[in-house]
Amino acid sequence: MLSNVYRLAVCFLIAGFLSPTFADTPVKNLGLTTHITADDVKLRIDTFDEIDRVFKALRFKVVNQRSTNREGSLEYSSQLVELSYRLPDLFDTLSSQESFPMSRSRPEIWSQKARFDLLMDKFVDNLEQIDDQIKSGELVKAGRLIDETAKGCRRCHNAYRYK
Repeated sequence: MLSNVYRLAVCFLIAGFLSPTFADTPVKNLGLTTHITADDVKLRIDTFDEIDRVFKALRFKVVNQRSTNREGSLEYSSQLVELSYRLPDLFDTLSSQESFPMSRSRPEIWSQKARFDLLMDKFVDNLEQIDDQIKSGELVKAGRLIDETAKGCRRCHNAYRYK
């Protein structure tokens, strides 16, 4: 009887630690600063808007038009890599829509920071690979990776961004 009670207690402890209440790490424990300005949030938005604009232009050129103009495509891909290098630092600071109504960041960015960072790193890696493929003249291969990256954008936006 005692061993069954002991097992039950252990199960409740494990379930408690695995519940969403315990899985969402408080922001203060993540090492994120909570000091952010409206200008910081605006820089995030502007950076993503510019990435969106340039990515769509590159996708149209390489995927839709099947352009063989490596130099024209390279201009876009290089610009995307440069812009993407800003992103990780822009998400070291917590922002909420309550404090910044213009913010598009869902709270899941902060409660699932490790997963968000992993997806962000994958995005930056993909943009670097696309740039390398375009530099080496592999536009068809770059086009496939552009499409794959676009799908990743949607998944990430659905999870971590308000519309």
